[in-house]
Amino acid sequence: MQAIILAAGFGKRLRPLTDHMPKSMVPVKGTPLLENTLNLLSATRKIDNVVIVVGHMAEYIIKHIGNNWKGMSITYVENSDYDKTNNVYSLFLARDYIHDDCIMLECDLYYGYDLIEKILSGEAECNILVSEYNPVTMNGSVILSCDGIKASSLVIKRDQYEGFPYDEALKTVNVYKFSKNFICNQYFPMIDLYVKIGNINSYYELVLGAMIYYGNNDIRIVKIDADRWYEIDDENDLAIAEAAKL
Repeated sequence: MQAIILAAGFGKRLRPLTDHMPKSMVPVKGTPLLENTLNLLSATRKIDNVVIVVGHMAEYIIKHIGNNWKGMSITYVENSDYDKTNNVYSLFLARDYIHDDCIMLECDLYYGYDLIEKILSGEAECNILVSEYNPVTMNGSVILSCDGIKASSLVIKRDQYEGFPYDEALKTVNVYKFSKNFICNQYFPMIDLYVKIGNINSYYELVLGAMIYYGNNDIRIVKIDADRWYEIDDENDLAIAEAAKL
C-alpha cells in the first residue's frame, strides 16, 4: 500500500511561522505535522512507499525527512507552481507515482493512530473520512449522505449557499483511502482531464464530487469523532491542537 501526502502549500495564515518553515513542518507538541503523519503511517506496517508533493520550501522538507522513514521509502514530487495552483494540480503531478491501493492525506492535520485505523477500515473503492459538522469551529468541504453509508454529494465551501443544510452535513477530514483500480483507472484519468482543460487553480474535491454525482462508483464515508483530529490553518488552531488530548 502507498500513501500520498499533499504538502506543497504556503500556509499564509500561519505566518510568521511559515516564513521560516513549510506548513507541514510546523510542530505540535514538539513534533512537526509531517513527521507525526509519517510516524503513524509507519506504525501500520502496511505502507511501503509515501509520495510527498512538495512546493513551498521543498528543500527544507527533503532535507529533514530524507528518502526513507522508518522502513517506508519516500518519493518527492515537486509542484514548482505551488503559488499559482491548488491541490488538484498537486494531486495531478503525483499520478505517475501511484500503482497500488493508497491513503491520501493533507499535510496540515494533527491526529493520533486511531484516525489511521479508521481510514484503513474502509472497505469501499473510495473511502472518505468525515466527522459530525460543527458550524462554529469548522468550514470547508462537506459530505451529504442519504443512508449514513454512501456519499450522496460533496459540496465545497464556495457552493454552500445561504440556508445550506449543515445539520445534515458531515465535515471532510481530508483523509481518503482508494483502491488501486479507483485511483489509477478512474480518479486520476478524471483529474488529468480536469487539469488539462485549464483548471489548475482548483480542488481535487470537485472531481471527486462529480464522481459521487455520477453514481458509478462505490464511494462511502468513514466516521471519526471530531475531537480526534485537528486541522491547523492558523495560530488559534495550533493552540487548540497543542491543548488537545489524543
